Amino acid sequence: MITRRTLLKNSALAASAFALPLQAEEKAGKKLRIGLISDVHKDLVPDADERLKAFIDKMNAESVDAVMQLGDFCTPKPANQGFLDLFHSFRGPHYHVMGNHDTDGGFTRDHTVAFWGMESRHYSFDLGGYHFIVLDANDRPADWKSGYPRSIAADQIEWLRKDLEATRLNTFVFSHQSLERPNCITNQQDVRVVLEAAKTPDGKRKVAGCFNGHWHIDHAREIGGIPYIHINSASYFYMGGVKNDSVDPELAKKFPILTVSANYEGPLYTVLEIDPAAGTFTLRGMESAWRGKSPKEIAPTRENEVGAWARPSITAGKWDLA
Repeated sequence: MITRRTLLKNSALAASAFALPLQAEEKAGKKLRIGLISDVHKDLVPDADERLKAFIDKMNAESVDAVMQLGDFCTPKPANQGFLDLFHSFRGPHYHVMGNHDTDGGFTRDHTVAFWGMESRHYSFDLGGYHFIVLDANDRPADWKSGYPRSIAADQIEWLRKDLEATRLNTFVFSHQSLERPNCITNQQDVRVVLEAAKTPDGKRKVAGCFNGHWHIDHAREIGGIPYIHINSASYFYMGGVKNDSVDPELAKKFPILTVSANYEGPLYTVLEIDPAAGTFTLRGMESAWRGKSPKEIAPTRENEVGAWARPSITAGKWDLA
């Protein structure tokens, strides 16, 4: 059972700790740090370049080991080459996760894979003595009719099962859409069965944690012994069509998404740090502020579960694993 012990919100000091399922003494390396950013939305917001640059500059200054963006990054059009180059200016490995908006404008996933330079739309890699899996949750289910598909096809699930069987390392799983929110990835339970079944010969879990973007919220919870962690958007919280009248009218004409969102003043991003000596991994906290009206000011009478996690921050707290 997860209990949030603290709600620290200092971007430089706050961290949330999770126990790793494999024994720390099996790891001989140093701490591994990966910078994470999600839902920058180059094609929707006016200052995406500035937000991404702040992230890359910080990660380069800290000399983290790698960076990853968790989707809704940019479409594969020539005008976005400079934005992509900015991400690739990180002085180390960089990784991509495919989001639903990354094929807007009539592009295909293959177009985006080629433009970003991904090896495949889903893939895995080892880094610093750990295993990382990137899933593509944009597959079309058999009953798909319209809208953005959010499913993981049977062949990808089988690939996932075999990939987990082949590694003995602590594993971290990334997808754009959530494997935790009930009305997100349509066959998420099938995927979670595979994740929970992945064990070492002595019965320890292989999957340390799962990360996603997409929801633009600050939230995490445990299912089946695995923490599922949302990485908040770098840019805004989507209000689902409710009007935000605090946006400059001229800016609203060029970037209409701002008028149906509660927007963040500064960018949000985080650092995943894996500590082999402590046998834990931590997620750094960060805080921004609302630019203009907050969700409560935009829709004061609206009450829902997701709204409780709408805040311009990435919360750091502590979760204990059984």
